[in-house]
Amino acid sequence: MYYITTRKDSVSLELANRIIHYLNKKNIKFAIDKSINLIGAKKSLNEAEPDFILAVGDDNIILRTFRELGKREIPVLGIASMQSFLAQSDANNFENHINLINKNKFDIFKRSRIVAKVDNKKYSALNDIGIFSSKSASLVRYDLNINDELLWKDSADGLIVATPTGSTGYSYSAHGPIILDEPSVLSVTPISSIEKKTSIIIPNDSSVLINNIHATAPIVIMDGDVRVPLRKDSLSIEKSKYDACFVQFSKEYAIEDKLKKRTVKLVPNTFLRRQSNPERAH
Repeated sequence: MYYITTRKDSVSLELANRIIHYLNKKNIKFAIDKSINLIGAKKSLNEAEPDFILAVGDDNIILRTFRELGKREIPVLGIASMQSFLAQSDANNFENHINLINKNKFDIFKRSRIVAKVDNKKYSALNDIGIFSSKSASLVRYDLNINDELLWKDSADGLIVATPTGSTGYSYSAHGPIILDEPSVLSVTPISSIEKKTSIIIPNDSSVLINNIHATAPIVIMDGDVRVPLRKDSLSIEKSKYDACFVQFSKEYAIEDKLKKRTVKLVPNTFLRRQSNPERAH
């Protein structure tokens, strides 16, 4: 059974309606997110217990879907109604992709998620988790501990812990590394560090403790969307035990291929020229 969730803009809702019409025509069982104003059987995600989730819209709806899944590793097919990096299908291809799922002609690609423990409550993210001050242009002072050992003390605009999936997002704009494929690592990137601290790569089974935090109304942000005030002076971040499972079909739609194409656009031309002519790189 499929579970349909979508952005609530008109374009996404129209595409979701097309998907519903197709599923009805093919007599394929489905349920619709009860918060969505569409015609069909409505259920919450917990009530539906679907085999697959169809997330219609952009990256934000896909990221939100994985956060709502929590410990469940239900495969998600993102169907783009607008620009989306994480979506594996779109308005032109969803019928074919649903048919491929029904014929069991697909792969499941697993990507790491991370979890922050904030004031004794846990929050998951697929892209990144950051600590910031709620007051703009205000520094965050903190200690960074990896596996219970102090790595550094710093003052910065913030600190981001990113997965390989999130490495081309906010982390990259803060001069973090681009992580290709799905290696077992995380990146930790300070933003505008006063102490000139730079990004580090750590094994993804490492425990990250950010403590002795001093900032004006510190806030923890998951995937650039969920914002949680930090009432204590510390938070911990670690890899989730539960992966994000993407339905994947061909190289054209593979996230890894998209990531590499996006990397080509992001990496400076001088670097690319050196890579293409290594004799001139030294």
